[in-house]
Amino acid sequence: MLMNETSEAGCVLQPEQFIGDIVIGSQRMAVSLTASASASGRLALDVEPISVSGSSGSALELMRSISRPGNTINEFGLECESSDGKRLTSDRAYLAGYNHNSEGLHIQLRTAEAHLGMTGHETHDRPALCFSLLGFECYPPAHAVVELGSVVARGATRSAATNEITGTITVQASDKSASTDWRQQAERLLTHLGLVLGFARGAPLPVPITEFYEGDHVDVTFYEAGGGHPSEMPPLSHLNLGPIVTTAVAHVDVVDAYRETFETAIGWLLVPTKYDEVRFLTGMTALESLASRFLGKSQSSILGTSAFKRFAKQVIAFVDEQEYLEDTVRKAVKEKIPELNRRSFSYKIDAVFERWNISRTLIDDKVLARLVRLRNSIVHQGGASESEDLWSSILVVREILVRFVLAMLQFDGIYQCYIGGRHMRRFPSCEPVG
Repeated sequence: MLMNETSEAGCVLQPEQFIGDIVIGSQRMAVSLTASASASGRLALDVEPISVSGSSGSALELMRSISRPGNTINEFGLECESSDGKRLTSDRAYLAGYNHNSEGLHIQLRTAEAHLGMTGHETHDRPALCFSLLGFECYPPAHAVVELGSVVARGATRSAATNEITGTITVQASDKSASTDWRQQAERLLTHLGLVLGFARGAPLPVPITEFYEGDHVDVTFYEAGGGHPSEMPPLSHLNLGPIVTTAVAHVDVVDAYRETFETAIGWLLVPTKYDEVRFLTGMTALESLASRFLGKSQSSILGTSAFKRFAKQVIAFVDEQEYLEDTVRKAVKEKIPELNRRSFSYKIDAVFERWNISRTLIDDKVLARLVRLRNSIVHQGGASESEDLWSSILVVREILVRFVLAMLQFDGIYQCYIGGRHMRRFPSCEPVG
């Protein structure tokens, strides 16, 4: 892959000169630049000073493309080529800054997404797609085979730098005559696998570079992916990712039935934060969202819509009849009436446990009630009371979420539980190992 084809340490893409144009609508401006990418995978464009003589209109349009604070960033095109035929293009280039002196116009050019097309060093008889990952650890490499092709996850064998490319996930077609939509299906598969591996790691896995190989052609895409984050309480060990990789790629279609719910739950779970209250509340939000999406509006309510309307009408009439109530009190009571039809948090979580036949080991009704009290304390009082053990509640919330995600994946294997100290348990029984 691209990151392994370079000889310079810490460099994903060797510095190389490109000549071409910046394209803004019908205007074109000649540009010469040096493109490179460091170990972070971020594409850097070092633009030579631009002469504005004869192209003042283009220069003015370029400078106008910088938006005022709060406005949408104006993006434009970039079309360049190297001396050996590599093509660097983007329709999402933007100006990060500029100044002007006697040498010409100096600009800082960045891209939210850019494509590099080139002829590879070897010919691939079967198409392949590779995602580069920041801060990924995986030992030994994890392999799986599905109808689409062979999948491999490779990563650092020890603690990895979160802002450097340390691993890849790759799929190569099993058939030389792959279908015309093979690349689209491969992107779907690796996107799903990357999300699952982020869940397993306990932190998002940004993808700054993707590479597509077909014949002797290589199509490299650079993304403005941001930085990585340290792993936090990973549900699965990086020393045993084989089972989760096999499960993830085998059950993509199964998860697609509730894709939005699955991605929302993991997204909330992996929100990075330094504050325990935020960590707890994001976990609770994930549980609420997951339960509500699974149960639907009808199951999340105690009464049906028409029945509750009749009930609410009677309650409002009763409140209006109470002459001793002040108008402000009467109004406040009426505003609370819709809440009477909402199922409790404990009920909804119980329903998800039952629907997926998930073990309730370590998680009984008293534990769920404690989570609700703590959430109310934080939301309404700004923090947990001294009598509440915030950290132990965080561990419970994460454990519930982990079990729900593993159930959606139909996982069967060993995972890491943190309630009472880190230890191994087997899913789906959730009984201790050993």
